Amino acid sequence: MYLPTVLSLFSGCGGLDLGFSLSGFEIKLAIDHWSGAVDIHKKNRDLIGGECIQKSLKLSDNEINLSELPKVDVILGGPPCQGFSFAGKQMVDDPRNRLYLDFKAIVEHLKPKVFLMENVRGLEKMALSAIQESFNEIGYDVNVNRVEAIKLGIPQRRERVIIVGTKTGTPKFKTPDILLGGLFAPSIDVRTVMDAISDLPQPDAAKNAIDSTSFLDDHVFYPLSVVEQNFIRHIPNSGYYADAPRSSLPDRLKKIYDEPLKYKSPRLFPKADPLRPSQTVPASSSPSIGGVIAPDLDYTANKVLPIDKAEHTVDGVYTAPNGSRRFTPREMARLQTFPDQFLFTGSPTAKIKAIGNAVPVELARVFAAEIHDQFFS
Repeated sequence: MYLPTVLSLFSGCGGLDLGFSLSGFEIKLAIDHWSGAVDIHKKNRDLIGGECIQKSLKLSDNEINLSELPKVDVILGGPPCQGFSFAGKQMVDDPRNRLYLDFKAIVEHLKPKVFLMENVRGLEKMALSAIQESFNEIGYDVNVNRVEAIKLGIPQRRERVIIVGTKTGTPKFKTPDILLGGLFAPSIDVRTVMDAISDLPQPDAAKNAIDSTSFLDDHVFYPLSVVEQNFIRHIPNSGYYADAPRSSLPDRLKKIYDEPLKYKSPRLFPKADPLRPSQTVPASSSPSIGGVIAPDLDYTANKVLPIDKAEHTVDGVYTAPNGSRRFTPREMARLQTFPDQFLFTGSPTAKIKAIGNAVPVELARVFAAEIHDQFFS
């Protein structure tokens, strides 16, 4: 049986590629510039398939020879998008935004039947119309999808833009029914943090970087600093830094606490609500730069349970009975719907960077299955 072929650009550790591999595609080649992601991709070749190489996809760096790239049916890619992200300053002239032009140039040269480009929602506001026009100019019609991960049964509130392009004059890609809603759309249950991680044992603090041989090797956390732990242990599940006593906060947070309007009252140091989907899994576990803190859980019973805030609040101050911690890479991988067979390499920080930058596997699988059904059945 013929398997439609794929070239993956800006592939990261392979979330997008795995979703396509699971849906009947053959990954011919994957390329990324970061060695940490390439190492993880290679480690999981038995799951993903195909070769993964480390090269810059900025064509002006001259590491890619267009004539040597394989002819394929589909090109995938998530060009770096920090300049479009709502988490950053959203600078339209950010040079990182220009990498989509290199993605486009490769599409123009290879002329695949279909391409899929993944990016952040900030792309809608800043550059979507220009990107659509640029692909029209090289002979592709595009279908733009704003995707909410929770609608696909993914246990996090992640939103992304998925652009699927097909050659002008051929059938256009139709948005998956599951995203359109309505009477005939499949019914998907909302999955929570507890749904994703409650069967995992209590994790330990990480001691060193490790090349995992089991999914539990990825279930360790990098400890919070003493300064962070001093106030984070007072944040209840679903809370944030302002729920801790002011006296426990470091000076920079006291300034924000005292003048929330001046600083736009950001919800810094969020602690996940275990009974709801998680906030977006970021590429860092540092809560000072957007990382989500793991919920406080009780591991003493026969099953894992959320800590009861009322039982651990004295004089209006909550205190986690066992302290608080970051999510482990395996917990974050579960929130990104990576299977436990998918293993990671490097330090906990490097693993989380790779996981946070990945496309959730289930999101990728949904689009891959639709592309397969619509164009390659």
